[in-house]
Amino acid sequence: MQISTKTGYAVRAISELAIKSNGKPISISELCYDKNLPIKYVEQLFRKLKKNGLVKSVHGSKGGYFLNKDISEISLKDIMKAVDDSFSTKFCVDDKARIDYCSGFPCGFHELWDEIIDHIENYFESIKLDAIVSNYGVQ
Repeated sequence: MQISTKTGYAVRAISELAIKSNGKPISISELCYDKNLPIKYVEQLFRKLKKNGLVKSVHGSKGGYFLNKDISEISLKDIMKAVDDSFSTKFCVDDKARIDYCSGFPCGFHELWDEIIDHIENYFESIKLDAIVSNYGVQ
């Protein structure tokens, strides 16, 4: 399994926000500077994070973003689902090619795959931002 670029950048940027914010808004450019993250890309990701209630924004010269929840309440799964349009939870959902492929045949793999995905999602849900931040920057 490969984590998407969107998820990778979002986790790095929101971790940086958690470290730097201390309840005050931080601009995207400030978040991106130290970690050499692409500003325009992170702006797009933060719009999605905001839409999904993980961050809030403040407009104006001293504006920026801050976390909307405590870092112990934000999971890796929350971040992934917010930014990654391809984050899929079930084997055949909304995938015409797979549905056509299985059409008319009993699909023994379907139930097994859904069980595997449930375990993966539960694991991603168990990883909270506070744990990520405590390991952030460790190489």
